[in-house]
Amino acid sequence: MQAVGIEIDGERINLAILNKKKDLIKLKSLDASKINPIKNVKPFYIFGKKNVLISTGLDTQDVLIKNTSFNVKKSFFLKRAIKFQKESITTIDPSKTITEAIYLKDLSKLKFFITTKELLKKHLYRLKKLKIDPDQVTSVSSALCRFASHYFKDIKNAYLVHISESKTSCIFMKDNMAEKSSIIKIGLNKLKQVVFENKKNSNSKIDVLENAKKGELQNILNELKQEIERAFSSFIKNDKDKYPMLITGDIDSFLNLDSFLQNKKTSEILQSSVLEENGHLKSQAISIGLALNLLAKDRLYPQFRKSEFTPAKKLKTIGRKITFLCFFSIIFSYFLYLGSNYFIGKTQDQLHEKLNFLKKFENGFFTTDKPLITDNFYTDLKKYEKTLVNETKEFPYFLKVLNVTQTLYWLNNNEHLKDGEIISFDYKLDKYPNIFAKRDPYQAIVEIVFKTDKPSFARSFYDSLTQGETIADEKQTISWDVQDDSYKTQFYLKQTKF
Repeated sequence: MQAVGIEIDGERINLAILNKKKDLIKLKSLDASKINPIKNVKPFYIFGKKNVLISTGLDTQDVLIKNTSFNVKKSFFLKRAIKFQKESITTIDPSKTITEAIYLKDLSKLKFFITTKELLKKHLYRLKKLKIDPDQVTSVSSALCRFASHYFKDIKNAYLVHISESKTSCIFMKDNMAEKSSIIKIGLNKLKQVVFENKKNSNSKIDVLENAKKGELQNILNELKQEIERAFSSFIKNDKDKYPMLITGDIDSFLNLDSFLQNKKTSEILQSSVLEENGHLKSQAISIGLALNLLAKDRLYPQFRKSEFTPAKKLKTIGRKITFLCFFSIIFSYFLYLGSNYFIGKTQDQLHEKLNFLKKFENGFFTTDKPLITDNFYTDLKKYEKTLVNETKEFPYFLKVLNVTQTLYWLNNNEHLKDGEIISFDYKLDKYPNIFAKRDPYQAIVEIVFKTDKPSFARSFYDSLTQGETIADEKQTISWDVQDDSYKTQFYLKQTKF
């Protein structure tokens, strides 16, 4: 997978291309140049054709960050609760804003990144003039946090300072995410103008610690340092809380700038051998962070390109997937129809054969002498059903004794068992007719075990069975057994008329 991070800094464009194979991220190339549509359009156009993902970021001052406690554990209520929090987090008209919510379950916290549709439109319009259609628009603050987390994996909380051409961005990173941010209207252009206005060699470097005491440079550097310290103080009110500081940007021309900007709110300056040996990485911190966001497995950053701002590339991809799904559904339905017809027809033929066999076998039993066999299964089945309904002779396959439900109903309403408790019931067909022995009678045998505190009621129940006053066939054997406080009897059911 290939990711391209693009930062537009004033009249300059910074670009970082990263590759990812499995879990290995490799920096493929970096580029920084002045914006020139004639020169720069073609490379971006080529990237788009290679199906790479492009990410850009809204400036720090264009994105509002808000945090709130959130402890909803049930997933059923999660979306509703987040939606409610979205509507109440800001006083700006929701129809004019884009709010991206990120739920940090382990921290029981909900983080909101808020921007306006107007700002996003301006950002996309500027990119469109350069023939760039990004797949993702996130925030610069999130990109800087991703950059810091990538190069300093053990650091979760830190102050991040990025000095760009016209401004300086200050971010407080907490748990590897942007917590608060601020903008200072002092950038590299202002510093370079003061330092190099009287120098013939504009590429020379200057030691800030040695030259900060000279005239206007001293005033600008002191102002920058004070504004940074003021921003840090607004982030963290308690002076005892100190955090490390990382300074990025195209600051190679200013030696010891990080040491000069260190203040009472910072505990140390974050330094890495990789970053120190490759100074251009710091200058491309935002573009690298934007590309890293695309390659990340988590979703700890906002994505403002959604709904009406969804990228055209994504819409085309969705359209192709829907078209493929519809085509696949039609093909699948067609083959399902053919297969169903085949199996249904085969099953009908088998049933028809069985029905014809049954009718031939039963032909002598029915009162009609008309043949019942036809070519159509459903017509044949309907006629056979009508013949069964109109049949006046007794038909052996209809049950001629009470079934289980009817037997239980009789026992439940028997007056001799009102004060008793049936603890066991068994019903089985001892004999029944079949296609090869149609004249065999139905013989159902019932065995029950019941308890009662009144022996006279039990005796009365037994007498009613033997005297033919009940459903029991008194002509068959009726067994009776007394076991302590329980009684067991077994009897055959009487034959009933169909």
